[in-house]
Amino acid sequence: MARKSSSETKKEQEIIETPAPLKTYLNDEELEHFRQLLLKRREEVLRDLDILRSSLSDENVEDSINSNYSMHMADHGTETMDREQRFMFIARDEKYIGYIDQALDRIRNRTYGICIKSGKPIPKKRLEAVPHTAVRIEFKQGNKK
Repeated sequence: MARKSSSETKKEQEIIETPAPLKTYLNDEELEHFRQLLLKRREEVLRDLDILRSSLSDENVEDSINSNYSMHMADHGTETMDREQRFMFIARDEKYIGYIDQALDRIRNRTYGICIKSGKPIPKKRLEAVPHTAVRIEFKQGNKK
């Protein structure tokens, strides 16, 4: 009989220790409230993404028009920094959309409002403040109670 490696044993322990997602403690009306809240935030973020992306494409058009003119190195550095910052904002917003979509999936699965780390209910007050959250505050802070 083959011996299990320590990594296989660790994986088995993680599977055993990870709680199965419980069904939500929220009623249908509360779930719908959070679904609407998440959809509203998703719409706002998508609108912001459109603005950021269009500002990048507008900038590219301006760059091609102004390419005949010399630019001071400091101006070029400032524009490059601004462009990189917009890319960072786009990446952040796309990640946020992913969190919102995961929360909407949890609402559909009726596991919304249950901490994925502990299996305990996430307080409604936290869900109101951060509706896309999947963990209780102690796990976000790293205390793991």
